[in-house]
Amino acid sequence: MMQVGVGLRSKHYEDALQTASVDFVEVHTENFFADGGVSHAQLDRISEQYKLSFHGTSLGLGSFTPPPMAHIQKMRWLIDHYSPFLISDHACFSWSNDGESIVHAGDLLPIRFDKETLNVMCRNIRRVQDIFGHQILIENISSYLPLSGSVIPEAEFFNLLCQSTGCAMLLDVHNIQVNAVNQQSPSPLEAALYFISELDSGFVGEIHLAGIAAPSAEMWIDDHSGPVSDDCWTAYSAAIKRFGKVPTLIEWDSKLPEWSDLISEAKLAEEYANKVCAHA
Repeated sequence: MMQVGVGLRSKHYEDALQTASVDFVEVHTENFFADGGVSHAQLDRISEQYKLSFHGTSLGLGSFTPPPMAHIQKMRWLIDHYSPFLISDHACFSWSNDGESIVHAGDLLPIRFDKETLNVMCRNIRRVQDIFGHQILIENISSYLPLSGSVIPEAEFFNLLCQSTGCAMLLDVHNIQVNAVNQQSPSPLEAALYFISELDSGFVGEIHLAGIAAPSAEMWIDDHSGPVSDDCWTAYSAAIKRFGKVPTLIEWDSKLPEWSDLISEAKLAEEYANKVCAHA
């Protein structure tokens, strides 16, 4: 059965409680690191009506400095308490050493796709999965400049990562297009379709879809501020054809629409997936 969800932001909490129109909602785990308080009371109510997906933004699993145990344990407590059906983070680096201190960059910084980074990520992912007691999904990130030193194609890197650790991929279709535009690809859609075709069909556990309000030919800023584009829907259809009806989420983080409009985007994803599978 097709499962569709939306990223839940504070503006929509009350609407979400009144109208349970999707299968699951995604929340950013770091927003619930505090002990108790209003945020947990709200999440308790939300969890009574929806499946939860926990999406981390700070593990930095591509960091040569591994994420601190205290940070991982906060996430472990949330997982144990709320039992999310999906747990994810990003293929990026965030942590580094500053003398004797471990510091966080406060962002999702791009990684080199090479053997050294692959080994580091595999080690970090195995450690986190062992502590969580769950498989995690790793998302491909957007970037704005090509990073020198990459020698493994990105899709192959993810295939190797999943094969080695037992993790799965959170495929962000929009991010592939953002990167293709920013790297001046002559056809961002073709770049996305090629990326999808190169991924192992058994390694994708979730798909993210998003859009931007004002795309340009020179650079896209991945601000999740608009509806999913026609090209992104085309690439999504190709992804469903290749990977099947994996859980799909609409991300919309700025210039937030009404709850009903967000739900309509999620329902559109369901329609696209059902149409593809009906003709498979």
